[in-house]
Amino acid sequence: MIEDDIYRTSSQFRLWSYTRPALASLRTKTNDIASERVRAALQRARPAQQSTTPSAAGTPQPGSDGETKKPEEKQIECLTPEEELILVRYYCEKTLELGETYKPPLPTMVRATAIQYLHRFYLTNSPMTYHPKSIMACALFLATKTDNYYMSLRQFADGIPGETSTDDVISPEFLLMQGLRFTFDVRHPFRGLEGGVMELQAIAQGQAPPAPHIPNQTAQNLLQKLKSIAPPPIPSSSINDRIARAHGTTRETLKTAAQMTDAYFLYTPSQIWLSAFLLADKPLAEFYLDTKLGGPLTETIPDGDAMETDLKNPLYELRTKLFKVLTECSALLGAYTTLSSDPDQMKGLKRIAKKLYHCQNPEKINLKRDSGQPAVAGAADSGQVTSESESERLAKKRKLELEQKARSGASDMFGPELVAERTKQ
Repeated sequence: MIEDDIYRTSSQFRLWSYTRPALASLRTKTNDIASERVRAALQRARPAQQSTTPSAAGTPQPGSDGETKKPEEKQIECLTPEEELILVRYYCEKTLELGETYKPPLPTMVRATAIQYLHRFYLTNSPMTYHPKSIMACALFLATKTDNYYMSLRQFADGIPGETSTDDVISPEFLLMQGLRFTFDVRHPFRGLEGGVMELQAIAQGQAPPAPHIPNQTAQNLLQKLKSIAPPPIPSSSINDRIARAHGTTRETLKTAAQMTDAYFLYTPSQIWLSAFLLADKPLAEFYLDTKLGGPLTETIPDGDAMETDLKNPLYELRTKLFKVLTECSALLGAYTTLSSDPDQMKGLKRIAKKLYHCQNPEKINLKRDSGQPAVAGAADSGQVTSESESERLAKKRKLELEQKARSGASDMFGPELVAERTKQ
């Protein structure tokens, strides 16, 4: 089984790969559903707010004869899919910064995984329902566990600037895992980049083996071609220095632009790192493709009489298709700029945050309460207003039901203990 076949079996390919139209359609659908629910929740919250607000003496109460008809309530303006995307991207950038605050900083892989968790979660959930600020820290902590970078919950919470409790971090975890469809594997392009750089370094040392489908290649032939490629925009002192510089630039692109854009949804990890490498040093990236798929048109081989003969490249069509995809991905990565570096974008972001303040779902703000009392959360979703005493009653009833099931053995998927059954018989 080749590497491409292995990738096709991954959850990332099966569940989290989209075309551009499908991705836009999914975000629009999520926004429409969330907007409808937010408007309904705010409508339900208004009578409760009015009933709890004390009125001045002599002021007619709602429903009294002296009440004057109010004009129709102003239509609630919800976020658009584009505004939601900008907001999520901002908190993805904040996740990257949050990882830097720890001593030592969290590994790049952990932060990248957390950012992809946020992207995936907000494909089917809206910031109007769950504010990204309350999900961000939980996503980063979950990534430390899934990427085997151990930190205790207390240690993680203490590393977050400001007053953040362990409950603030862990409360949305099950909700987040549901949004991720309980698939935690993220295939990153970093490992592919390291492998490609190692191959280029071997070529620079004259030790590279030829590609299996291009038998005419030799280590010396590849080294000569590497020395003859066009120079980079910034001159390098040696080939190794050029490779190292391209490596650093590419890795920085993978840490930033690849994480903040839709690259992971639209392209495979190998396409992403090759596209970033194409941005860093196009001649070097094209040479690397030639070592795998041959030249653009023909491959020239020396014959026994030191004459050169043209050999038609059977992989030319594949190379053409691949290069088109890499060019599209490079354009996506190259167009990225950080929000903080653009005053106009920051101004727009503040407007979106102010707009979100007025269209936040009031029934989903307290995630600590909802995670601790699922019955109350369900009541809120159904439109019922639940008091604290009612919440305690529901929680106690749920506890009694669980204890009764435990005594009857119904909670055990394999039934009650056999020893106890024999004793009774």
